[in-house]
Amino acid sequence: MSESNRPDGRKRTRIKKPENKVVLGLFFLFWAAILIMLFALFVGEMEMYNELQTQLARERANVEAALTEQESLEIELTFFDSDSYLEQLARERLGMARPNEIVFRNIAE
Repeated sequence: MSESNRPDGRKRTRIKKPENKVVLGLFFLFWAAILIMLFALFVGEMEMYNELQTQLARERANVEAALTEQESLEIELTFFDSDSYLEQLARERLGMARPNEIVFRNIAE
């Protein structure tokens, strides 16, 4: 029996190691290029994430400003729906007064 043959009749095969330095260099170069592309993709995604976080902060500030304005408008609306506003309009624009109230007018105008 020879060394290259097994008892079952099959030939012994050897796995060839890449002895060619060019092939090994290309292998590492390929994986280095893949890693660089993944890193560039990651950096781009991080920039987009930071931009979106900034935009989110701006929009939250806009919402807070809108809520503050809404509160002030609701207070103003409550005042305009009240009797005190109607009384103020009657006094200022129509010159009306309550019964038994003394009104002073500036005649110099």
